[in-house]
Amino acid sequence: MRKMLSATLLICIVALLSVLLIPTVLATKPTHVSGTLYYVPAIVDHRWTGRNLHLDTTEETDWTGDLVGHSYDEPCRVVIHGANAFPPTNWDFRWYTAIATFDECTVDSRTGGLVMRLVGKSGEPGEDWFGQWVIISGTGELAGIHGQGTWGGLGFIGAGPGEIWYSGQIHFKPD
Repeated sequence: MRKMLSATLLICIVALLSVLLIPTVLATKPTHVSGTLYYVPAIVDHRWTGRNLHLDTTEETDWTGDLVGHSYDEPCRVVIHGANAFPPTNWDFRWYTAIATFDECTVDSRTGGLVMRLVGKSGEPGEDWFGQWVIISGTGELAGIHGQGTWGGLGFIGAGPGEIWYSGQIHFKPD
């Protein structure tokens, strides 16, 4: 009985080790991406909570560089803390969140739909925005894409499109 139990235990250990030693590839090697995005915001609604101004906006954004495409960013939320008027001329800092949706985007010579989340903040008027982006999902040839990075720049200053740089890494799940 003891020999039978030892043999069974040995077989289980060998089976477990053989599974653990099999190399597993969960994603392709990360690829660096960078570029510039140009966006035009439109205020849809605004509301006050104390001295904080909440803006609901939409944005149309053209991405250039390693992520190429046109995104519709909505909902976009901007919270301006310490605003003194609408439109604000002075504030302490601003927070930004958005969902960027691409009907078609090209990344690493692959094309498909893409959805990403962007969050960020800036300080007083005239200071750069800075934030992070993360890919939520992809379709078509971009199914299985993952990625994240940073973005920043002065952004929209009231005339012409706002200009922001982005940088990060992407990778794909293997087919």
